[in-house]
Amino acid sequence: MGTAPPLIETYQSALIQKGGPYLAIYLWGFIFVLSIVMMTLYPILIAPLFNKFTPLPDGQLRDKIENLASSLKFPLKKLFVVDGSTRSGHSNVRIQFCIAYMYGFFSNKRIVLYDTLIQQECMLE
Repeated sequence: MGTAPPLIETYQSALIQKGGPYLAIYLWGFIFVLSIVMMTLYPILIAPLFNKFTPLPDGQLRDKIENLASSLKFPLKKLFVVDGSTRSGHSNVRIQFCIAYMYGFFSNKRIVLYDTLIQQECMLE
């Protein structure tokens, strides 16, 4: 534990010396690229590690969402249900949340509905 701070300080000072007056621009570019890569990889690699995603079955709800997406010219490619009921409570207290989110870049858009949203019928017309 005693050697970590000096090593971090050594790398930090080397980075500052190498970057010079353009260090802020280099760091901004690095963070920008890292953000784009992570936003692209998150729904494919990271999110499935923590939740189970299943395609929304055919039915009235799916038809309504697809019609709404097409009327808004939202390029919907995937429509999933995630197992939020297994993560919505701690110990003996179970709190049900009605959650959904949209995600994706360019023409690869997806909508994710939590199963608690469907079970609790939190959907409004």
